[in-house]
Amino acid sequence: MLKEHNTFMSVQYNSFLDELWNEFPGLSEKEITDITDHNLLWTLEEYIKAGYVNFKTDRKELYRLSILLENFAVKNNSPLLATFETEKRYKYVEDRYIEILQKIPKSWIIGNFNNPFLAKQPPKNAQVVSCDGTNISDMWIVVTKNSTGPFGLLAENMGDGQYRGFFSISPPLIQKAIEKISKSLRISIEI
Repeated sequence: MLKEHNTFMSVQYNSFLDELWNEFPGLSEKEITDITDHNLLWTLEEYIKAGYVNFKTDRKELYRLSILLENFAVKNNSPLLATFETEKRYKYVEDRYIEILQKIPKSWIIGNFNNPFLAKQPPKNAQVVSCDGTNISDMWIVVTKNSTGPFGLLAENMGDGQYRGFFSISPPLIQKAIEKISKSLRISIEI
């Protein structure tokens, strides 16, 4: 005899960051570096020299590191991938981004957008995609490319303006993150 069960199905996403760290054991256990020490502001070259840096920080430091990566993309005519947790966060940098996007060959702007058609239309080389309803929605990601491959920052919003994440110049690690984003959003990102 068959019994019918009414089950409530809910979709629960795992942390994007935890999924990525799970594929690269040991990285999440690496020492947390204090990047908020205002006596020592890291340059992008120092991040690159460090290779891999775990951090827990606030928006201010991520914003500063994001600008360093964006400036690198413009200076080196490199592609750029950037995620935004909300439309409001994108609107905060929209004017600067429209200018950046005009100076680089290709970009992907991914956000927790209700409407991916932004008021100010980015150049044709920019692909705007909504990540609404995915585990990318809480991520702050800025990735570009140098001569050895893709590199950048990935951070997850932990609430109360705090983030945990990392900066890495490891092409396999960053490429795996890009592959996960591409698969989740059903798009092709090639940096």
